[in-house]
Amino acid sequence: MAWKKYTDTLGTQAPSKAEYEAGVVPINYSGWPLEQPATQYSALSEDIDADIVVIGAGLAGASVALHLAERGIKTVLLEADQPGAGASGRNAGHIQPYLSSLEPLNAHKDGGRKFVDYFTSNRNIIVDLCRKHGIDADVHQNGMIDAAKKPSAELEKKAKLWQSHGYNIDIIGADKLKSMLGTDVYNYGLLWHEGGQVNPYLFTNGMVSTAVKLGAQAYGDSRVIACDPVGSNWRVRTATGSVTAAQVVICTSGHTGNAFFPELQHTQYPLVACGLATRPLSDDLLAIINPSRSVFAQHPAGLYPIVIDNRNRLITATIPGMGRAQQADKYFAYFLRYLHRTFPATRQANITMESYWTGMTANSSHHYDKCYPKLYKVAEGVHGLMNFGSWGNLQGPMMGMSLAHALADGRLDDCVLPVEKPEAVRFPGLFETKVRRTLIPIARLADRFDLT
Repeated sequence: MAWKKYTDTLGTQAPSKAEYEAGVVPINYSGWPLEQPATQYSALSEDIDADIVVIGAGLAGASVALHLAERGIKTVLLEADQPGAGASGRNAGHIQPYLSSLEPLNAHKDGGRKFVDYFTSNRNIIVDLCRKHGIDADVHQNGMIDAAKKPSAELEKKAKLWQSHGYNIDIIGADKLKSMLGTDVYNYGLLWHEGGQVNPYLFTNGMVSTAVKLGAQAYGDSRVIACDPVGSNWRVRTATGSVTAAQVVICTSGHTGNAFFPELQHTQYPLVACGLATRPLSDDLLAIINPSRSVFAQHPAGLYPIVIDNRNRLITATIPGMGRAQQADKYFAYFLRYLHRTFPATRQANITMESYWTGMTANSSHHYDKCYPKLYKVAEGVHGLMNFGSWGNLQGPMMGMSLAHALADGRLDDCVLPVEKPEAVRFPGLFETKVRRTLIPIARLADRFDLT
């Protein structure tokens, strides 16, 4: 897999407009893979048996496989492409240690108490897994800053809520923000000490390689074409092999385009997002732009969350306009305009784009902050863990661990997610249309004229 830079997107072999719109540009256009590709897993080429087969090697599927293998469960992991090639290898890389809204948890039998307790107890799971298994994923817990231009009752309320759950949060003012971010634009904010960043592609691949070391079998280029009952088991078939197992866990990204259990692909609201990375910046420039190297998000719109990776690049993500996802220069220009206004010293700097890519998120709600992952029972012994929206970095490995332990113990009710029947959402294009045609253009207009 050859690594691509932005200049490659201008050539004759560049991804098509349709690929950008669908969020399926090749993963090597993402800024997260290194020049040397991760381990490539060969295709399944025989008929084998397992206790549990996991379909989809993203953040959730990799975590399920790792934690099952850790429990001694004979596990096979199947991936249509290579690990991390879907949404998991394309996100913005920030670790948000809190939940944006607790309202959807009211539908849980216990009002969501078990979920919140599990979430708060395991909010450091990414750092913990990397340390425990020696996963090199550029993970740093330098904090996450929500910065606002004026005092915010919403942020204050959020801080008090999560402080009540034991979180280490500072409410910070203009002086502290200037010393941490290098700009005097913001006057109020929250510093989430447990927040941080990770290279999601490396982290996903690290979990897969750890699962293999613990005894799991992993296969790439092994798209599942059928999942059929065989007695009390299930036979999962690819073009060149099969796995027969007692249980199946489906962790596909929106399940789009899969012929088996097609009802799963109708359970979500798709939303395409785009990411971009600059070329490495000088130490002098990075002493001006966010010298604390905390993850930095802007309140209330959060148009340009900023991560600085170990290659000294600025990495951000946003939502492209409808039918314009391929216009890399346009979104980079928006980002530069923001940088120049927020950090005036950058106006004389030569900041250029290295990588641009898109990815598709699968959302369980058409309200952005109310999207929670879902655990579906598709058939006896077949479950789907999916629809993480924009929160897969933390919740993918966390929910994967919860489900793996529940399956290993034979007590599915122990999983913190309630088991639901997959049901088709109404008007699946509503969310994307609302966000891309209305909310983001309004937010960009407000940003341009400094109305936030």
